[in-house]
Amino acid sequence: MPALNGGFNMAEFSLLRRKKLILRFTPVSIALEALAFLALAAGFIIMDMLYPELPKTVPTAFSADGSVLATGLKEVTLIHPILATFVFIILLCINIIARQSCPPDRPLPVLSIVLNALSVAKMLFMVYEAGRTWYAMSLLPAPAWTAYVLIGAEAVVIAVTFILIRRVRQLTKTAGAEE
Repeated sequence: MPALNGGFNMAEFSLLRRKKLILRFTPVSIALEALAFLALAAGFIIMDMLYPELPKTVPTAFSADGSVLATGLKEVTLIHPILATFVFIILLCINIIARQSCPPDRPLPVLSIVLNALSVAKMLFMVYEAGRTWYAMSLLPAPAWTAYVLIGAEAVVIAVTFILIRRVRQLTKTAGAEE
């Protein structure tokens, strides 16, 4: 529809004013969010326990036989809890905003399932980052294959998370606003 009144589109304006439904948090979704928060807190507890004991320089890369390839300042180990906090906040905001902007013409059970799946992905990422925090701060060399398994697991969780975010976006669009 062409824009009217110098760039003002009445159809788009009426879509903005359309009533939105609110999808409330269920006990399952609250439990999933709580588990993700507990996994995030576990990463910080691990950091609090192990960080003071770290030497000023720590190994940052190991060879296949377990020998140290590179070292760095101990502050480099803080990246895992910081990254986990950043991801947790972003995914929590997506969950809250999506629940408050449900168009009445979209299936709420499907959106609820997708948002719960997003919470599961977030919880898995928090558990993964807590494990990475422990691993980085324990200074234990690991076999080379574990790096590939961890990177693969992280890639799968991130890919699933992006797919779920896209699905949430599709489900929260109004019918007239679709591209």
